[in-house]
Amino acid sequence: MTLIELVIVVAVIGILVTTAVPSYQTYMLRVHRTEAIRMLLQASMCQEKLYASRGSYDTTKCQPGSEYGRYQITYSAEDTGGRRYIASAKPVGVQQTDQCGSLSLDQNGTRRISSAKASVTKCWGGR
Repeated sequence: MTLIELVIVVAVIGILVTTAVPSYQTYMLRVHRTEAIRMLLQASMCQEKLYASRGSYDTTKCQPGSEYGRYQITYSAEDTGGRRYIASAKPVGVQQTDQCGSLSLDQNGTRRISSAKASVTKCWGGR
């Protein structure tokens, strides 16, 4: 093996790495976004159980935990009567670079994102 062949092999590997790493990072952000969706759906189910049994939502309960610490769930109540809520999944750490930003889900099942760079359908993965 000559030096020229070795340089060509290293150059090809370098090109492959520079194209593969950003794609992998984007893929991992999308994979971890499913954790936020899972947590929001879990919080919504819990809130609906509370509503069925008590007749109102309780935003002090139903705080699903993040398995990997990539998202944090918060609630914002739109009224004091416990008839509405919005559950939001805020990205934490490296996940903050995700183009979707925060994901949210309300009592009607309306899905939202905080970023104008992406579509709700794309960020929620068609769910």
